[in-house]
Amino acid sequence: MSQHSKKFYAAVRTLAGNGPIKKRLVSAYSDNLVHLPVDELPENIRPRFESLRRAMLSIKPLGGESPVLATVRKMSTTDANRCANQIVTMFSEFERAEGNNARVDRPGSTQLTDLEASRYRSLN
Repeated sequence: MSQHSKKFYAAVRTLAGNGPIKKRLVSAYSDNLVHLPVDELPENIRPRFESLRRAMLSIKPLGGESPVLATVRKMSTTDANRCANQIVTMFSEFERAEGNNARVDRPGSTQLTDLEASRYRSLN
C-alpha cells in the first residue's frame, strides 16, 4: 500500500468517527490530504481530487484559522457530506487502482474499509 493510499485510509477512518460532519471533514482533509501532490495520484483520481482541493480551499481565512477551516465553516452540511463522500469514493478507487481489493496490508483487509465506509454513509 502506498503512502498516498494510507493517507486516504486515515481520512476515511476520521470521517467514519464520531462528531459533527464538518469537524470530521476538517480533520480528515487537514491531517491527511491537504499536502498530497496531485501529480502522484492515479490519473483516474486526479481530476476529482483537484476539484475537492478547490472546494476545500475556496474561502480566504480570517485571523489564525486555516483555509480548510474557513471553507468548511462556510459550507452547508449537505456540501460537507458531498466532500466527505468524494473522499470515501476516491479511497475506494485508489484501492482498486493499486490492486488492493483482494488483500490490503492492514488488519481486517478490505472488509474493515467496507465497514468504515458503510458506517460513514449511515451517519450521514
